[in-house]
Amino acid sequence: MSDVDTEAVLREVLDKIAKEQNYKNPNVSVRTITTDGANYSSVLYVATISAKNKDDLELFAKVANMGDAARSQFHVPVFDLERFAYIHLLPAYAKIQDNYKLTAVNKLLWPKFYGYNPNLYEETIVLENLAVEGYVTYDRLKSIDWAYASKAVESLAKFHALSIAYGVEDPEEYEKLLEKFKYNAEAIANMSILLEKSVEMGITVTKEENKDRLSKYIEQQGNFKDMAKYFQPTGLVLLTHGDYRPSNLMHKTKEDGSIEVIPVDFQTIVANSPVVDLFYFIFIGSDEQFRREHYEQLIEYYYQELTRALRNLNLNVDKYYTRENYNEDLEKFIPFGLFISLFLLPVITVEAENAPSLQGEDGFNTIVTTKTSNLYPERVNGIVNDYIRWGIL
Repeated sequence: MSDVDTEAVLREVLDKIAKEQNYKNPNVSVRTITTDGANYSSVLYVATISAKNKDDLELFAKVANMGDAARSQFHVPVFDLERFAYIHLLPAYAKIQDNYKLTAVNKLLWPKFYGYNPNLYEETIVLENLAVEGYVTYDRLKSIDWAYASKAVESLAKFHALSIAYGVEDPEEYEKLLEKFKYNAEAIANMSILLEKSVEMGITVTKEENKDRLSKYIEQQGNFKDMAKYFQPTGLVLLTHGDYRPSNLMHKTKEDGSIEVIPVDFQTIVANSPVVDLFYFIFIGSDEQFRREHYEQLIEYYYQELTRALRNLNLNVDKYYTRENYNEDLEKFIPFGLFISLFLLPVITVEAENAPSLQGEDGFNTIVTTKTSNLYPERVNGIVNDYIRWGIL
C-alpha cells in the first residue's frame, strides 16, 4: 500500500458533490477530526461547501486508513459494505418506511448520504454532518445508562424489523443478500492467534479466585477457536449491523428531554441472529453495575420494541420470531458476550494516546500489543462476575 493523501482524495469527492448540488464557484473547507481512539479504519473529516446564495453544506467524511496486513487478515470488505448500505439497503428501508407511512418517531433514522469514492485505498464515504444538528457520540470510556441504552435498542429493533420486512416484500432478493452477507469464516480463522492472545490477556487480568473458572469455561468452548459458529445461526437470520456499539451511534437530547439515537456506521453488515447485535451492544458498552440493574430489563425491552416495530410494518412478531425462539437464542449465544468482550475490550477501553493503528505491517495484531487502560481489567472482571452469577462459569 502506497501512502495516500487522504485529504486530496476527499477533496475530489467534495468537488463532485458541490457540482451535483449546484454550488457554483464553491469554497470548500476541510479539517480532520479525532474520535479519541474510537475509530481505527478511517481518517475522519468535517467539511463545509459554501457558495453565493446557497446555505452552507455541512458534511462528515471517512477516508480509508487500513493497511494491507489488516485488510488481508479481516477478509471483510468494510468499505464496500458501507457503500452498499447507503446506496442500496437504506434507500430500500426508506421506501418500506414511507410505504407504511411511519411517523418520525417510529422511523429508523440515519444520516443523509452525499457521495463516495470506491477506489482501493481511497475508499471514501461522505454524509451529512449530524454534529451540526447537535448529535454527539457517547463517551466510549463510560458505561451506557438506561436512558441511552433503551433508545439505542429501540433503533436496533427498528433496523432488525426493516430487515424482516425487506424479506417479506422481496424474498428472492433478500435471500440473495443473506447468502452474500454470510460471515466469512476465513476472517476468524486468520485471526486465531490474535483471538488466543486476547483470551490470554483476559485471563491474566482476571481476579485470582476466578482464573480457573474462566480458563475451564474457555477450554470447554474450544478455546474460542470455533467462533464462526456464532456467525452461522440456525434460527432467525436477518441482516444485522455487526458492530452495534456506542462509538458507531450518534445521539442527541431533544427539547422534551428524550434521547434520539442514530446508527451511522454500516461497515460490518452481516447475516446473523439479532441476538448477536444485542449482546454485542450490551457487553461492549456497559459495566457490571449497569448489567446488574438493567440487563434483564434491556433484554425484555428489545423484544418489546421488535414486536412494536414489526407491528408498525403490519407484521406479527410470532410469525417470524416467537418469544420461545428468542429465549432459545439468548441461551445459545450467551458465550458470544464473553468472547466478544475478551476480544474487543482491550481496544474499546484503550486510552486515546495508546489507540492502535491498522496501517502498519502488524495489522490487527496491534490489538494485543496495545497498552491497556485501568478500565480494561475492571470491565473484564465485571463480565466474569456476571457469568459466575448467572451460573455459566
